Amino acid sequence: MKNFWKSEFSINTQQLVTMALLVALDIVLSRFGSINLWNTRIGFGFVPIVVAGMLLGPTKAAVTAAVADIIGALLVPTGAFFPGLTVTAVLRGILYGVLLKVIPELTAAGNGVASFFEVPDEYAQKFRRDWLFLAAGTTLIDQLAFGMLLNSYWLSVLYGSPYGGMMASRVPQIAILIPVEFVVLAFLPRLTEKLKPMLKSNKKK
Repeated sequence: MKNFWKSEFSINTQQLVTMALLVALDIVLSRFGSINLWNTRIGFGFVPIVVAGMLLGPTKAAVTAAVADIIGALLVPTGAFFPGLTVTAVLRGILYGVLLKVIPELTAAGNGVASFFEVPDEYAQKFRRDWLFLAAGTTLIDQLAFGMLLNSYWLSVLYGSPYGGMMASRVPQIAILIPVEFVVLAFLPRLTEKLKPMLKSNKKK
């Protein structure tokens, strides 16, 4: 646990640069690469925060999500800025970091292998199945708990609309994003594993 907290609250140059790049990518995808209609946003703006969680862990992913949400709202507003939506962004960063980095690393360590995604053949099928369960669980928590329940509440407060009606109006968005997010999570591990060596450095900021 000591090493975990040390890695969570320390940062090296490559990680800082990676966070900055992911913030920029999140802003571009969320503000320019998504369909934004009043209380609905459909697109791939979640991908940079997923990558941050898988590469950097929950703390840095949460910071990346918060910074991206705040800067994006200030520079390229698509509606009124509301701090509650930033809270959701932070929670999503934590979710991605815990379920897509911490748990896989603990599972790998418990089985005596260096990486969840680079395992001996006898573990490969089990680990692939476990990853799909993690991807499905992450997607459902993200879209149902954060997207449907929490963000609908924030938007009902922001726009003064009934909570039930706000949730109902967001059902099509959630129905589209659940399979999209699951497919993205299912295929991202190989990319993040290739990027991890670039983040190892003894230089601290």
